[in-house]
Amino acid sequence: MTKIIRLVEIHLPAVIALHHDVIVDIDPALVAAETDAFFKDHMSDCGQIFGIFDQDTLVAYGVLGLPRPDDPNFGTDHNLPTDLLAEVAHIDGVAIRKDCRGQHWQQKLTLHRLQQARASGRKIALTTVAPGNFASLINILSVGMTIRGLIDKYGAKRFLMRLDLDKALTTITHDKITDWCPATDFTRCHDFLNSGYIGVTFRKITSQSVPEIGWILRHCI
Repeated sequence: MTKIIRLVEIHLPAVIALHHDVIVDIDPALVAAETDAFFKDHMSDCGQIFGIFDQDTLVAYGVLGLPRPDDPNFGTDHNLPTDLLAEVAHIDGVAIRKDCRGQHWQQKLTLHRLQQARASGRKIALTTVAPGNFASLINILSVGMTIRGLIDKYGAKRFLMRLDLDKALTTITHDKITDWCPATDFTRCHDFLNSGYIGVTFRKITSQSVPEIGWILRHCI
């Protein structure tokens, strides 16, 4: 159960079933419920879906969006110029079967999708994460994506995350962090973002249930 493969249309029912199984017990403010058409379209027309199997059972999937000119594009949330929208890849939805969590599959699927985005000629990887979805936020920060905005999207707050795929990944150590704040302290997060900071890493404090985001001035990386 270690190989990541690209899924095709025969896998569509399994993807849809796993999606609904995973979101049924999750606060809808933390995840986006997708339509069957979304998964079908992302198997070939505007993306790719990758999966992990335990024998013949799908236990995890990750969606890579490769938006076409007329498709919705996360780049508009980032106010990217029109000529850069064609360079965008979406690190979209992911689901891990409940009894298979804790094996870093989300992080591995994200790294795989970033690699495939590069192979597809995209230069900017974008995604959204609910600040209260701590597992996803930690995984996305761990692969080098950074917080560039905080907006209302999918009916709740979402961090706007970005990674420039054509640039070398900069390692940020904790001693370089200017300041920290809880991931769900929206006022302070907005203050940092409006002052030219980006969120680059996280830390867990044993006395707190909410991880803290580390912030650094944009021009420092």
